[in-house]
Amino acid sequence: MPFVRPASLPIGQVWSRFKGRERNGKPALMYQIRDMDESIRKICLDMMEETFLRDEPLCDILGINKDPVSIATIRANWEAYVSMNTSLACYTEEDGQPKDLVGFNIVFVKSKDDEEEDFDQVQGESWKKLLRTLITAEELLDVFQHYNVDKYMTSSGLTVLPEYRGQNIGAKFIEARTPLCAALGIKAAATVFTASASQVLAAKCGYEVLAELDYADMKKQGIDLTGCPTPTAKLMGFKFK
Repeated sequence: MPFVRPASLPIGQVWSRFKGRERNGKPALMYQIRDMDESIRKICLDMMEETFLRDEPLCDILGINKDPVSIATIRANWEAYVSMNTSLACYTEEDGQPKDLVGFNIVFVKSKDDEEEDFDQVQGESWKKLLRTLITAEELLDVFQHYNVDKYMTSSGLTVLPEYRGQNIGAKFIEARTPLCAALGIKAAATVFTASASQVLAAKCGYEVLAELDYADMKKQGIDLTGCPTPTAKLMGFKFK
């Protein structure tokens, strides 16, 4: 069955508070990472559509921004993920309260008994190619068996507004998964990281490389990723103590 957030953990939790960095002579701001509540889901998904699909290397190579059907399919997937109520949002903080939304991380839970997606029913040719690439990387190793778990946390995108980049917010999002997963009773996390920057960030946060897919190998499946600035996708994971 799909994961359901327990009613004993109400939405609205703050998982991390931290001080940013001084920039251009301006004092460092305080930030907080908390549950993404329903009131900002559309704002976050609009931002994902605008920034993530533009910045993510595979999306660029496959021309997803020029494929309305693929965009609609991806958006529907994101909506399903955030409905699990495990995604995170980062705000500036003022007097202990959230002020301005500066970024978010779509995180959700995969369970061992989840139904497999019917690939023949997937809409959007560009998205099909990207999805096939992600699935190929995921299938290089059985995360459930490797970590001896029946569920784990994963991610479908992390976005920080350009004017707030350089504040270490990406790393703080990844670190916030630790208390979140502890509260949810989840013992491991794993994600296919498709860009060099996210791979380096995950490694700095303690994620180990579980498997690596050379993008050139996707030509065997009729998917040409030539020109991608990142040569491989890395399935990376972390076992919580």
